[in-house]
Amino acid sequence: MADDLIMPKVAWYKRKIILILIAVLLLGIGGAGVWFLKPSGNTTEEQPVVDNKALYIGLNQPFIFPVVAGRRERLVQVEVQLMVRGDKNQAEARRHLPLLESTLLEVFSRQSADNYITADGKQTVRNEAVNELNAVLTEELGTSLIEKVLFTSIVMQ
Repeated sequence: MADDLIMPKVAWYKRKIILILIAVLLLGIGGAGVWFLKPSGNTTEEQPVVDNKALYIGLNQPFIFPVVAGRRERLVQVEVQLMVRGDKNQAEARRHLPLLESTLLEVFSRQSADNYITADGKQTVRNEAVNELNAVLTEELGTSLIEKVLFTSIVMQ
């Protein structure tokens, strides 16, 4: 009778040990599967970092030039800032600032006075300026840098 009481206890301990071993074995297999299936290396380091912040380049002096207004000429003063993306593009644009200023003066001075009065006219001038600036930069650098031309002041006499 003493043997009958000991045997069920031994069987219960064996079952408990077997269940613990099976649980440890399943956890080990699951962990090994995750380790083998994870991508090798850090994927964030492989992607290049894109510097996409908007930066502005203020030009040294305002542009002052005559424009035709009907049968007479009027004097226009325009202050401009150029919007570029990233530190590298800002440095390149600053390096070519004399070329950019010359191009802007050509674009601004060939406009009529009406283009500086209406909102649509100003937008036309800005678009033409961006296109001309990027054309000369593409010719010089092989890439365009200027995203927007912003008028910060326009005075006409």
